[in-house]
Amino acid sequence: MKKLTVLLLAGALAALTGGGSAAASSGDGTQHFGPFASASPDGGSCGAPWARDTFDRSFAVHDNGDGSFRLTEDFTNGSFTTTGPVSPGACETSNHHGSTVAMGVVGSLRGFLTGTVTSATFNAGGCTGGNQCSTAAGFVLAVFGPAATFTCFTGNGDCEFNFEYDSSDQSLTFRHWQDKSSPDGEQFVGDIASA
Repeated sequence: MKKLTVLLLAGALAALTGGGSAAASSGDGTQHFGPFASASPDGGSCGAPWARDTFDRSFAVHDNGDGSFRLTEDFTNGSFTTTGPVSPGACETSNHHGSTVAMGVVGSLRGFLTGTVTSATFNAGGCTGGNQCSTAAGFVLAVFGPAATFTCFTGNGDCEFNFEYDSSDQSLTFRHWQDKSSPDGEQFVGDIASA
């Protein structure tokens, strides 16, 4: 999965800018962490970077009671700046996309990623005092420990995601792109494209 791969690799490349917060519990047994300010390159349907993203990353963890946890990562207050030259939808197989995007086009983004963590440990205070939780890999390590597995990292199919991008730049031919999970793995819809 191109989007997921870029998000996971971005952990090593992220420009971190915030501290976030410790866990807060809700009435249904779900604990919330964040938001954590993050930034990363973004890969399109061809696999090549097409933009630089900034966003707030928050996590919700629900204990399934069987040694597994449902982990949802929300991406809010997001924006992107295109790096070009290839548009994110350039390698789509549908008709409604372009092939190139100019450098410096800006827009907004939002999305989520959800999967299952299996771990014998859970440290609700793992994100306190640093930026280690501003990436998914850092969060899983800090909260669940080094032996934890997360289905969105292993690619076993139990990973849902949806990312949507919009730009009001009138010079664009296409101004909306969606990268989402599907029964076949990943689906791209639309584009952010100049031509």
